[in-house]
Amino acid sequence: MMRFAIIALFIIFSGASAALSEPLIIQSDHLDIWHKKQQALFTGNVHLTRGDFELFCDKLRTFYIKGSGIDHAEATGHVRIQQGDKHGHADKAELDNKKHILTLIGHAVMEQPEGNIEGEIIIHNMQKKTTEVRRGKNGRVKLHMNDTHSSKGASGKKALEPLP
Repeated sequence: MMRFAIIALFIIFSGASAALSEPLIIQSDHLDIWHKKQQALFTGNVHLTRGDFELFCDKLRTFYIKGSGIDHAEATGHVRIQQGDKHGHADKAELDNKKHILTLIGHAVMEQPEGNIEGEIIIHNMQKKTTEVRRGKNGRVKLHMNDTHSSKGASGKKALEPLP
């Protein structure tokens, strides 16, 4: 199937960092657009890139505001994200443009060399660089730290970098 690319038509996040000012590219096997509803559905091998941030999924539904770009988006099916040496996966992901929030939902895992976090829901505020993990196995969340990494904070404990 022919792959479609939409370049700089949709802007997910505006001005929070240099990477967020780069063009957004979405590629998929198929694209349906409902202009009256202001929605687009990318299906089949969906690959979204912006700077060093990448999102992979089976389906990406975008909700846009005419002249303003994407308001929010929902990714489903084999959702994976990658940014530098950080990566994650979940059953579903939601992107909120106005609040600059990425939410991973369902068996959510974020990994980086220093360790990983797991929970049912991981909410990352890209502008404030804060992360919240909710519920996990048996109602608990999990943080795993690798002590072999050389990056340590002032307390002598290894500092986790903000997730993508």
